[in-house]
Amino acid sequence: MEWDLKNKFDFSDILSDALMKRIRLFLEENNSDDLGVGQIPYWGVHINEPSGKPLDDMKKCRVLLTFYHSDDHELLREQGIQSLRQSKIMRMTVEAKDQGVLLTQEDLSLLLCCTVRTIRNDIRDLRAMEMDVPTRGQIKDIGKGVSHKAKIVEEYLKGYECSEIRRRTHHSDESIDRYIRDFSRVVYLTSKDEDLLKIRQVTRLSERLILEYQGLYETFSRKSSPRLNELLSRPSLDLKKMSQGVVE
Repeated sequence: MEWDLKNKFDFSDILSDALMKRIRLFLEENNSDDLGVGQIPYWGVHINEPSGKPLDDMKKCRVLLTFYHSDDHELLREQGIQSLRQSKIMRMTVEAKDQGVLLTQEDLSLLLCCTVRTIRNDIRDLRAMEMDVPTRGQIKDIGKGVSHKAKIVEEYLKGYECSEIRRRTHHSDESIDRYIRDFSRVVYLTSKDEDLLKIRQVTRLSERLILEYQGLYETFSRKSSPRLNELLSRPSLDLKKMSQGVVE
């Protein structure tokens, strides 16, 4: 290609080199080799960019979003298009945030091929169920609510079955199971009087999430929650493995 630029199009060496650098950079940034099944690349505003700054001046980052998940077909068949759309809103905003990007309502409108008003109404419904939807507006303008992970664990401790939690929170069974296992690890380490630093090192969870899980542990301990008692009654060997992240 560089030969063509210089010999067929008569570009100068400097211009040819500059164009080749831009082409290589574009290919690197849009490499599809790292895409998983059902994933798409998307460019969004970096989480540390302040509000009020012109969009064109904000730092953008590439993230991988799960546009299609194996659970989507069943969710669409059983609960309809609105529940599927809300599930995708939750999934993609959380995935983006975990990769250092906050999606806007306009981003979600573009990704899901609907109006901003529809997205706004879906987010309102999700928050009415006390689900934390980490959009740019939520994080930058309103502030942090209770994380979706802690909310899901709370639903479990209240006695809801995983199928009902999936319906209410629009999360997959795999995600729900992972949050409960992480909670169990925090509970085990907390019961052994491990400090916050140690728990962070072992679980690799954020300080905020650990504190939320510890708050749930304290609250439901006072209520003698059957679900919490069930987790605490697991064989100590299993709990030790869980604290090391080796239990499937």
